[in-house]
Amino acid sequence: MIKCSYFCYYTIHAYYEKAVIAMNILVLGGSYFLGYRFVKLALSEGHKVTVFNRGTRPLNMEGVTETRGDRSVPEDLSKIAGEYDATVDFCAYVKGDIRRVKDALGDRTGRYVFISTVDVYGRGTGELLDESAEFETRDFGGEAGAYILGKVSLEKEIESIENRCVLRPSIIYGPGNYAPRENIYFKWISAAGQILEPAPSDGFFQMVSVSDVAKAALKACGEFSFAGRAFNVTPSFTYTYEDLTRIFREVTGKDFEVIKVTPEEAFMQQVPFPYPIMKAESEKYDGSALEKTGFEYTDINEGLKEAWENYVRS
Repeated sequence: MIKCSYFCYYTIHAYYEKAVIAMNILVLGGSYFLGYRFVKLALSEGHKVTVFNRGTRPLNMEGVTETRGDRSVPEDLSKIAGEYDATVDFCAYVKGDIRRVKDALGDRTGRYVFISTVDVYGRGTGELLDESAEFETRDFGGEAGAYILGKVSLEKEIESIENRCVLRPSIIYGPGNYAPRENIYFKWISAAGQILEPAPSDGFFQMVSVSDVAKAALKACGEFSFAGRAFNVTPSFTYTYEDLTRIFREVTGKDFEVIKVTPEEAFMQQVPFPYPIMKAESEKYDGSALEKTGFEYTDINEGLKEAWENYVRS
């Protein structure tokens, strides 16, 4: 028997990763925004995709097998047939969502890739938050509070799965975004020739292209070095509202008017500013671990230009 050294072992795995032509991937969710972008990317790279969701928005894509069901119903999960190299979970939000999938499919899931969020980290520490930061334990109430604690509970739930990878994106932007973020500005610019900007404002935030999160998810499916790890998916750059104004001018080519609004006026008039306005509500996340794997992020001007052009066409 030939003995393989440590170097040889990892060389073989590196070769295997490059040599694999196609994976069989199960997608939970996948009808909207990030999930939709991932499915298209996976197909374009020759992978086989099965999508499980409630079927309210069928993909009808060649090469995609669609299975309808509700993940909260064990009998529906039992409809999922076959074995998979990886499962990418875009729609796990509440405690038990991952456990039910594993109970139904067992090891047939292959590598379990969970799309979490940087919001799981404890807020207000003033520190640069990397993947080792403590999770949030407080309930801030409302939908946002429930969302954060739901993701935290699922992060703990997935720890029992050895063959896992957790991705924690920052604020995702890009074509097809259904969250009221960059599209608010696109609407203001195209419909009124102006935007609102909070002032004074010392808040900052981080943004990541939907295409980058999709690429990270695909890498997490197949790369050996991603097993058992978590990654923040975010460029390390932070932006302010003034930065966004400059970027929107560049990507749209429009000379729109900027109307300053105080935080108090924004609150009273229910202006939907989508990002942190003040420093006290801002956090900074370290995205370097993913970059050390060779991952490269999309330039924000390039990413937002794609989003703008998609908005104009739609």
